[in-house]
This record gives sequence, C-alpha cells and structure tokens, in this order.
Amino acid sequence: MLTSQTQAEEGLYGSVDLLFLSPKLNAVGFNNIFYVESPAASQSLDGSADSELEFSQRVIVGYEGDQGGGFQVRWFTLNNDAGYTGTGVDTINGNLPVVGLLNFDVDAIDAELTQRGKFRVWDWLATAGARYARVDIHNSANGAFDWSGFGDAIWFGLAGMEFEGAGPTVSVQGSREVIWEGFEFFGSARTALLYGDIELDSIYRAGGGPSVIHNIFAQVWEVQVGVRHEHEYDAFDLVCGIFWEAQRWENDSNIGDFALHGFGVNTGFEY
Repeated sequence: MLTSQTQAEEGLYGSVDLLFLSPKLNAVGFNNIFYVESPAASQSLDGSADSELEFSQRVIVGYEGDQGGGFQVRWFTLNNDAGYTGTGVDTINGNLPVVGLLNFDVDAIDAELTQRGKFRVWDWLATAGARYARVDIHNSANGAFDWSGFGDAIWFGLAGMEFEGAGPTVSVQGSREVIWEGFEFFGSARTALLYGDIELDSIYRAGGGPSVIHNIFAQVWEVQVGVRHEHEYDAFDLVCGIFWEAQRWENDSNIGDFALHGFGVNTGFEY
C-alpha cells in the first residue's frame, strides 16, 4: 500500500519495503488447519504461534500521469518459520504437548490503476485492480511436530493447508506534510476479496492427504501508518520512510485464518 509517489507529475516511480513481520496463529486456527478429519476429541486445547520479527519484502513499480492517473504493480512475499507451543488432546493418550515450527509462505501480486488527488492539506491516492495470492501454512520440515503420540493419527509427516486464489483489490492512502517541508505523515488501508481453493494435508488421512475445498472466498485486510521524507535531486526524488503494518487473512471456510504485524522501512525513487 505504501508508494513513494507524492506528486501529481508525470513519471515513473518505484519502491522497496523491507518488512519485519511476526506471523500469528492461535489455537482455533491451529485446530482448523491441523485437526481436519480428526475424531471429535482430538484437538488443540490451547497454544499459539509467536515468532520474533522475520524479514519479508514488498516491491512496487508504477507510472503516474500529469493528471494524477496511472498504474502500478506490487509484489509482497514472506517465507518464514514461527515457533508453535501448545497442548493437544487425543482420544487414546489424553493431553499431549504440541511443539514445533510452522512455515508461513505467502505471495501476493497486485496489478491496479491509480488516481491521485488533493483535498485541503491532504494528498490522497486511490487504487483499484486485481490480486493473485498464494498462502501456504505447514509444519516445517526443519522442525516438524512429533505426531507419533497421537494414537488416532495415521500420518506423521508434514501437514497443513495451501490457498490459491485471485480477485479484486482496492486501497486508499492519505498523506500530509508535518513539522517541515518534505516530511510527511501517512496512513493507508487495503482490502482484497479472493476466490479460490484450499488444499489440505491431514495427519488423519493415510499419506497426509491432500483433499480440496473448492469455491472459497478469502478476505485480506492491510493497514499501514508511518512517516516518510522526500529529498529532491537533479535527476530524481528519493523517498525514505518507516511505518507500522498489520495484515489479517481470513476466509469463509474458517480454515487458515492468520495475521501478520510488525514494521517496515521504505526506500523509493521518482523520475
């Protein structure tokens, strides 16, 4: 959502967001993903994925005309492990520890039209377009869960889910100068409604699966708030900023809901 273009002048722009995000998955989300097709009593009693801030990135390139209209392409990618600690209950062996690493692998590509406008002291940027996204959440091969204590389980390898879909995305961003010229406060919000399928790998199915849930709607919410500074050079303008970001990915099957939050550092240019 953060773009480094802050003026309605014709030209190309590009930016890179260096993001440090922590993926979150609570016991409810863990149940929905990893206890699919299990006996009713086999589930997670409590637990959560809680990771240190992990590196990810977003790349944005675009063009803006002298009337404020333009287009841009954005690519967000994250591939990190997060530690999960919890307690599971099994129909045969009772309460058991659930400890291991979850791998979160997310890619999202947006292609959209943009329109910039000014209202009083605020500079506004609205976008509308399409998003393709893929979300993969599995127990990590580098620190897989030990499922052998679960007497009902018949598969002790990797398990989890993968969603792949596409759909419309819209966003709005507002910014204004504060304190001194070239230094701006900004905030932005984005949502995307994606249509696709979820593929599930279960420890309660021989070989781990997979099975497929078709025709799923997934909604994505993203918010950013931060500050940035623009410095003009002869050939281009350089923009640098820092911001807080939060994302929530949810869907109508109740499988695979998770969140990301943390901060980012932005560097961009305008020609």
